[in-house]
Amino acid sequence: MDRKLIIHLSVLVLLACFTFFVWSSKQTSKEEAAEKERQELIEEEEYEDEEWDDIALTKEKDDTADAMMATAIPLFITVIYAGFLVIAYLLPAFVDRMSEEMYGSTQEVEDDPLHDARTAFAQGDYPAAIALYRSVWNEDKDDRFPIVEIAKIQRDNLKNPAVAVETLREALESKEWRENDAAFFMFRIADIYENDLQNHEGCVSILQQVISDLPETRHAANATHKLREMGEL
Repeated sequence: MDRKLIIHLSVLVLLACFTFFVWSSKQTSKEEAAEKERQELIEEEEYEDEEWDDIALTKEKDDTADAMMATAIPLFITVIYAGFLVIAYLLPAFVDRMSEEMYGSTQEVEDDPLHDARTAFAQGDYPAAIALYRSVWNEDKDDRFPIVEIAKIQRDNLKNPAVAVETLREALESKEWRENDAAFFMFRIADIYENDLQNHEGCVSILQQVISDLPETRHAANATHKLREMGEL
């Protein structure tokens, strides 16, 4: 720990102890004086305990106010000194810690294998983004995200939905996908056929594939419903 900080903390502790000592001294003196006065009044004027309680309560309030006034200055100095330490030491340490965490978060983002692809996409370099997404997908073909992003760029940014369909079909046929992933690819292909290529037959064919490949699933039910809407059932 910083030597200066240790000195400052020692001074703060001393100030706090001094403030507490002044308060305690006043409280002790108050109690002793009150007891002495109580005894004198009882002996001289024969006050009853209940009568003394009323007198003592009033006097206690006055003594408490006096004690607070006596400790006001050391308490004020202690608080000001503590505030100085917070501003001089605690606040800079907190800012440094936050900066370190932010830097660490940035580092994690830069280590993300998709970071370069996203950067290229944000810069409008779509061919580079596609190549980078492709390299990521080639390393982990269980992750559909990179290939889906490629198809999205081809469809939306390069205005080439036919190539997007080829990309999605390539992914669909590349491995045995989980049910939800396979359905995702097929419904995305169907959507492009219907809305971008106006290929009615292609859309019907892929929906029938959903029913055939994923029977008795909610995906098959959705495909059946879509075919009814299209007048094919």
